[in-house]
Amino acid sequence: MGDGVEDALDAAAEAESLLVALDFDGTLAPFTERPEDSRPLPAARDALDALARLPRTTVAVISGRPLDFLRTVVDPDRAMVLSGSHGAEVDLGAAPGADGGTEIVLDPQQRELLARAVADTEAIVARYPGSRAEHKPAGVAFHTRPIADPEVAQRALADMRNAYAAVPGLRVTPGQQVVECSVLSATKGDGLDAIRAAVRPDVTVFAGDDDTDEDALAVLGPRDVGIKVGAKDSVAPWRMADPATLAEALAGLVRRRARALGHAG
Repeated sequence: MGDGVEDALDAAAEAESLLVALDFDGTLAPFTERPEDSRPLPAARDALDALARLPRTTVAVISGRPLDFLRTVVDPDRAMVLSGSHGAEVDLGAAPGADGGTEIVLDPQQRELLARAVADTEAIVARYPGSRAEHKPAGVAFHTRPIADPEVAQRALADMRNAYAAVPGLRVTPGQQVVECSVLSATKGDGLDAIRAAVRPDVTVFAGDDDTDEDALAVLGPRDVGIKVGAKDSVAPWRMADPATLAEALAGLVRRRARALGHAG
């Protein structure tokens, strides 16, 4: 763990009300060749479930994945607050007293734009065997992780970025061996803001690994704890090496928070 992060988590554990918000891929779950196969590390899932059971403690997952995936894979018990599709979808069902949240409804122009983006993506997939298209409610992601040759994978990503850039109105988001487009302009910062407006935590802990997580890290306040997972550049004050390290830290946060609330660890 990075210098000082344990002290920061110690202080967060003492908050009157605490929000623990986390990215999914590369943060709670290691990357997989097939996006649909990704699952949280068991230690991370155990920690999230334990945190969600504690009083005055809200767990949120903020991801580029669609809400349906998060509900099924991450939160089948409906104990967490969720934001999917990079902030465009929000499920506040687990937040006491909050409204249900927001779902994606596209207008005809957005549907037409999405259809063009999907067609362009499928055309690039056909040119690069092993690449994959992941369809989302307001966009599509192009994955190159299954491509064995790194040079071919980089060329495929470049071609996909160029194709998306040629379509006016798309929001293009690069990632680790993936490039994604959306017909909406929402960000993970928007998702985190919507969750915090409903939950009103005294302290927020947020961790993420990729460029899209910078939007959420950027809206944190001075009392909050921002953590970058991995080695990419970040505004986050603290770092952790990988999802396994984060899972260990979350387990420690469970123990600290339980002690602070007078619960048995």
